[in-house]
Amino acid sequence: MAAVRAPPAGECPTVRAICVSRFSHTPPGTIRETCRHVGQRIQKGRIDDTPEDDTPEDDMPADDMPVMTSEPVQIWVVSDGTAGMRMQAVALADALMRARTDWACEEFTVAPHGVVRALPRLAGWLPGLPLCAAADSQLHRLPHAGQFPDIMITCGRRMAGFALALRRRARAAGTPMRIVHIQDPRVAPRLFDALVVPRHDRARGPNVLVTTGSLNRLTLGTIQRAMMEMPSRWLGAARRTAVAVMLGGDNRRYRVNDGMAAAMGARLAEFATANDAQLILLASRRTPAGLVERITAALPADRVMLPRDDEPNIYPGILGLAQATIVTADSVNMASEAAISGKPVMIAPWRKMSTGNPSGERRRIRAFHDAMFAAGHTVPLGDRIPSGPFERLDEMDGLAEKLLDLLGR
Repeated sequence: MAAVRAPPAGECPTVRAICVSRFSHTPPGTIRETCRHVGQRIQKGRIDDTPEDDTPEDDMPADDMPVMTSEPVQIWVVSDGTAGMRMQAVALADALMRARTDWACEEFTVAPHGVVRALPRLAGWLPGLPLCAAADSQLHRLPHAGQFPDIMITCGRRMAGFALALRRRARAAGTPMRIVHIQDPRVAPRLFDALVVPRHDRARGPNVLVTTGSLNRLTLGTIQRAMMEMPSRWLGAARRTAVAVMLGGDNRRYRVNDGMAAAMGARLAEFATANDAQLILLASRRTPAGLVERITAALPADRVMLPRDDEPNIYPGILGLAQATIVTADSVNMASEAAISGKPVMIAPWRKMSTGNPSGERRRIRAFHDAMFAAGHTVPLGDRIPSGPFERLDEMDGLAEKLLDLLGR
């Protein structure tokens, strides 16, 4: 555990009750909830601790700070609660703790202040900027003021300024905290100790680690164990050609309208008939209300299975049970997770496709799918289940080792 430091002079505490979620690697996924009172420090007065050489501290190479060697190393995962961003940060922490089993981790949810969100580079320079927006909900769990981890992991552009601002405060308190940020922050990579970005993001540099897919907590082992624990009614699906259909939905680029839903239902019905397949429909958080029902109505009644509300989460187990998986093209996360299995993964477009653009997506999402196609992880949806071979997407443990080397751990 990193030493607890006193906050910089001029700061005063405002005590607020929050919940802190602790999790460790043994066993995986176990969460122990504890409640604590922590203070939100608000620095007041004139900003007067700019380094003497007038060079902003976070314009200096991150490696200039010494590395803490006390054990266990403390990791913080800090997110704004957005599910996809949070899970990627947690997944990276999990991978680090698989490699370093004596490390510990805490998770926090915060609402970054609008200033640090809009001006991330400035947030890493000016020490008095507010970290968090006012949040009364206990879902917004503010990190301990005056205490800092050895490593903090954040994800998404909205969290970049918060990461830089908190490291600024940590260094002012004498703690050499390192920050690892996932996805392109749209500011200079050198401001961070490490960046982890997907290949379709632009950020590059000596401290930038590039992945093909999005980060996730699934492994081949967890998929296989989840399959063995599935309710018995799913065993019948395994006797036929079971195909998982992972449905995304509305996103910032477009909304799934009735025409898109009708076209997807018709195409899936043709696929099920041609392959004598049992389709298992799985919705995501973004799947709009009524979409599963519309697609189900387009399929032959004996060709579709749906999870029940009273069943535990069957998603990981289905990836092991199914002989193949269809993923709608809007979802980078689900395509990345499905490709862990090494089985056929087919990408179904919502929008008009072409020979040159079989995913029907644009810009960064198109670039992701093009890279996945080229690497043999996925293929465009066709009439038949392809025979392969498919290259299993297995990045997390290798990524963790590269990151540990980069951080000198």
